[in-house]
Amino acid sequence: MKSLPQLRRWLRWPAGLLLAVLVGGLGLFAVGDFGLTQKALNGMESRALAGKSTRADKWALRLLYGTLQMGGQVTYPQAAQLLDYYCAGSGDTLRFNAQPLLRHPEVQQALQQRKPGITFRHQAAAGPFYIARQTDWALFYAFDLLYIRRTVDQVVFYDNYFFQPLARRSYTPFRFGRLHCKLNDGLIHVAYPKSKPFIAFAKVAMPLERP
Repeated sequence: MKSLPQLRRWLRWPAGLLLAVLVGGLGLFAVGDFGLTQKALNGMESRALAGKSTRADKWALRLLYGTLQMGGQVTYPQAAQLLDYYCAGSGDTLRFNAQPLLRHPEVQQALQQRKPGITFRHQAAAGPFYIARQTDWALFYAFDLLYIRRTVDQVVFYDNYFFQPLARRSYTPFRFGRLHCKLNDGLIHVAYPKSKPFIAFAKVAMPLERP
């Protein structure tokens, strides 16, 4: 059994490594990485498209998605919950709490205008759907397109939660301070090949409308 001084010396290594990772992460957050992360992701994407993904690619992507899940618990909790559920791969419908959505001013506008859905990413056009006037990153990461079905006394929200195939070259932008990158949605299947699409569903009562 190690003595207390030996244990302290042994613990210096993992503590030093953790400190180095934290300092490095803060440095990247503050000044960016000058495109190195994007270059690494581009390489993983090219290998995946060629059917030549490596074990290193798989574990690097698992680390990335795991970081998104853990970090999102604080800043994007709903997106983190949906991502975790997708990676778990059950494919069953996930019910979520829609009460906060009813208090969202853009959702209120979509409901008043009887829109069939809402996109939280500001863009030029989105068919018959309501377009947020400014991108709401928390809800954009959670819902690609949130569908709305309203009756007299209740409203249903639902989203077909899935990631596009690699060949579609559909990208999601991420911002971590000055560290910016875009990620091909299909790379999630390199890290989690058993992940399955599912429906995120919520039903909430609405007050009766006055004539």
